[in-house]
Amino acid sequence: MTNLPLVKIERKEFRGWRAVHLSNGILHLAAVPDIGGRVMALDLDGYSFLYVDPNLAGKLFTPNEHLGDGTANAWKNYGGDKTWPAPQGWDNDDQWHGPPDPVLDGGRYSLNIVQASDDVVSIRMTSAPEPLTGVQISRRVTLRRGCSRVQLGLSFKNTSDRPRRWSIWDVTQLRSERTDLSGVPAPDPECLITAPINPHSRFPDGYNVMFARKDNPQWTVDLGRQLFIARYLFEIGKVGLDSSGEWIAFYNGTAKKSFIVNFSYFEGEEYPDNGASLESWTVGRGKIPGLNYDYEHSGIYLMETEVLSPLFDFQPGETRSFNLEWGVCSLPGMVVQASEAGPVCQPLQATSIPDGVRLTGQFGVYEQGVLDIAWLDGYKNVLLAQSLELVTPFQPLNLDLTFKPPKGTESVRLLVVADADRVVRLLAETKI
Repeated sequence: MTNLPLVKIERKEFRGWRAVHLSNGILHLAAVPDIGGRVMALDLDGYSFLYVDPNLAGKLFTPNEHLGDGTANAWKNYGGDKTWPAPQGWDNDDQWHGPPDPVLDGGRYSLNIVQASDDVVSIRMTSAPEPLTGVQISRRVTLRRGCSRVQLGLSFKNTSDRPRRWSIWDVTQLRSERTDLSGVPAPDPECLITAPINPHSRFPDGYNVMFARKDNPQWTVDLGRQLFIARYLFEIGKVGLDSSGEWIAFYNGTAKKSFIVNFSYFEGEEYPDNGASLESWTVGRGKIPGLNYDYEHSGIYLMETEVLSPLFDFQPGETRSFNLEWGVCSLPGMVVQASEAGPVCQPLQATSIPDGVRLTGQFGVYEQGVLDIAWLDGYKNVLLAQSLELVTPFQPLNLDLTFKPPKGTESVRLLVVADADRVVRLLAETKI
């Protein structure tokens, strides 16, 4: 662990805003409390995952300016990652009438440094109480040494004098652009989002089109892999998934970089938006009711990963929480599975050959550490463990090796042993 860079926290500007920066030599993150407690930068190896509207960079607005005429057309969409109440709507007071929202979305959050050591830094950004929803939002962001993971601890407090019912809804806007031959930004069709569909989904297609065209060609399902795939074809639209798979991923095929959100699914609990635990929104051609903004000619190119908690009942003064984890790394292809140690692009496969067993697969990892292999008998006892190679979030793992496993082997595991905490995390497992 002595060779790992220390975790650092610095107060300095980001794009003209007052900000706090967290870094660990692998990952860099910038949080801006004055624009809705947003995380506005998440960078790995020079690649920036999060979208930032350059026309709003460094700008602050009064509550009246944020609210405007109260419609979505007045929204100041800074970008980055933020937390909202769900369900969204304008029919009654049990729905969040935003954005715009001058308190929860665009308001100035307080900032507290919760923990700051060589091994871990943690900050908390907290909104003012919002009277219409009765909610006060708190966002805790934690970065640890030697890895490309970020923990998000999201909390709502009922600051009103009556019971409330809300889902905790986290929304991440991911940069989905490339530069064409003339140097002008353009949508990047190599960007996509994947997530597991529910095999028992209430939706016939495994997903529900919430806004824009029902026949949007971006939305597809790979039934063989039980996988929802949204390819960025620069169409405007939104879908919801009643996924129980506990992850959603963004992949930029041009940069070969992946962003994965891991979360807990609460079986049997009620979710908003017809049961959606995941949602995805894309900017592009087309119109949706109530939104007059011309995204097609805006120069904005982004996809959103959105994760929702179940609907929580809040008594006056009560706080409920929902925790997420981000992981980012280099990857040679789209995410088809998500493991504790990193994403899977091509699942681990064991093929019998005359000299033994050939293991193949493609992965990314969140830790700087060592890749181990463990050969297991039918009772999951380890017959033999071997260290294979060093691994890092900066490099994809393309496995193609031949082994002679010990007698009695029935399965094999790939494990990542982190340099920072020596924790052993499962990357993949398959039968022999």
